[in-house]
This record gives sequence, structure tokens and C-alpha cells, in this order.
Amino acid sequence: MTPSPGQKWVIVNADDFGFSSGVTEGILRAHAKGIVTSTTIVANMPAAPEAASRLAEAPELGVGVHLNASQGRPLSRPGLALAGEDGVMRQTATGLIKACCRRPRLLEAVEAEFDAQIRWVLDHRVRPTHLDSHRHTHAFTAIFCQVVELAKRYGIRFVRWHREILPGSGWPQAPVRQRLNSLILNGCGAINAWVAPQLRATRGTWGVAHTGMIDSAWLIRAARRLPAGGIEIMTHPGLAADLDAPSTRLVQSRGAELAALCDPNVKEAFRHCGARLIHYGHL
Repeated sequence: MTPSPGQKWVIVNADDFGFSSGVTEGILRAHAKGIVTSTTIVANMPAAPEAASRLAEAPELGVGVHLNASQGRPLSRPGLALAGEDGVMRQTATGLIKACCRRPRLLEAVEAEFDAQIRWVLDHRVRPTHLDSHRHTHAFTAIFCQVVELAKRYGIRFVRWHREILPGSGWPQAPVRQRLNSLILNGCGAINAWVAPQLRATRGTWGVAHTGMIDSAWLIRAARRLPAGGIEIMTHPGLAADLDAPSTRLVQSRGAELAALCDPNVKEAFRHCGARLIHYGHL
């Protein structure tokens, strides 16, 4: 697909495919009954094999890789440098970036772990449409440069680009910390767009500042405000029965997002605005 000038198109991506069985089920429902067109699989989590096997249920769902150097057990031997004594990674994005700044050789472990996760996805007969990352770690330019090289190595054409400028007024007030994260990611995105413009497919990614807050009203407003060109909307639907607060702060919000993504009023808003719902593999 080559979008025509002035055309609107949107990729509705559900992060964390394979994070748990409940998250996987929720994403598949959000695709089958809602507006989700794309997902990214977190290959190193225990539920990833089940998630990969269930992709046969959703042949029209675009699937990328949710690169993860901050949570779960690494798939690579070098990745063990990112883990604690129990072999499990428990890093915030800020913690990981600070650790890499203090110990630059950790970047080699990050690249090796990302490489292993991409190969795991390929070994499970999934052709990735794009790359993004758990907790946005690929926005950090040193890590982004590694992701660029991996995308070239494996012929993956697109990487999520961070730029969130929500048009108009009436958007809900996001928490201060999440607004700050969005601003920081915008700055990183500006640098990364210069580093590898060929991997940028959209005008930006919406849903960063409002992570965990996306409801029907937010999605309807997004549909009505879509600019010409392409936007990715980042979402986190899922079923929460097998999740707990230590593993993710997004627990009850996943069910609420699932309901919003399947809301008939939301689907009608996107139909009415004239935007094409696609995934990265259509580009």
C-alpha cells in the first residue's frame, strides 16, 4: 500500500502480546471484535510460545517484536548481564539507561538480547512487521542505533517512532510523570528521526502520555483529530486475571481498554473519519 497525499491511516497496536495468557487473549479479542490491527510479541516472557501458536487464529493481525531488556528472563547468554542473581531482569527504562551509561558494555548485552528475541520470533515462523520496545527503551539513542542495525540485519522495515503531539483541546489530564515521559520521548524521537529516517513510517505515536487511561472517549477524540498521513495508536488491552501489580502497573486498565477498543461507537468513529485501519505490513 502506498498512501495517497491527504489520506488518513492509523495503526492501532496492542503492546505486550505474550506477556501473559490473559493479555494474549485480550489482544486477540481486541483484533477480532475491535479496531486493533497490530501487535508486538514480547518473546522472552513465559506465555510467548502460547501466544505465537495462537496467531493462526488471527491471520490479518500484523505482528512485530516488543524488544525487552527490562523484565523477565533473558533469552541470550550475554543478556544475563542485565539480570539479577536469580536470572531475571527487573529494570525500569530509566534504570536500564543509567546502567548502560555507567557500564557501556551493557549495551552489547542489550543488543545480544534483542537479537535473540528477534530470532526467537523468526524461529516461530512469524515475519515481523516492525520493532518497538518494552518501556520505550529503544528511544534512548544508543539503544536505538542498535535496533537500527538489527532491523537492517533481519530486513525489518519499520521501527516505532516516538512523537506525540495531540491536536486540539479536550484531552484528559495525564499524570505529570507520564506527560514528562512523553516530552522526553519526543526529544529522543527527534534525534532518532535524523539517525534513521528510512525506518520511520508514521507521523508519531499517540497513547504515551495516557498509557493506562485510554477509554472510548479518548479513542473517539483521536479518530476525529487524526491528521493526514499515518499515526500509530499504542494500546494495552488484556484480561487481568493472571496479572499482579508487581509484574505490571497496567492491571485493571487492560480490561477497560479492551472494552473501549471493541466499543461499536469507537469503530463507527474511525469509519466515519475516513481513516484506513492498517498495520505496518501493509506499507
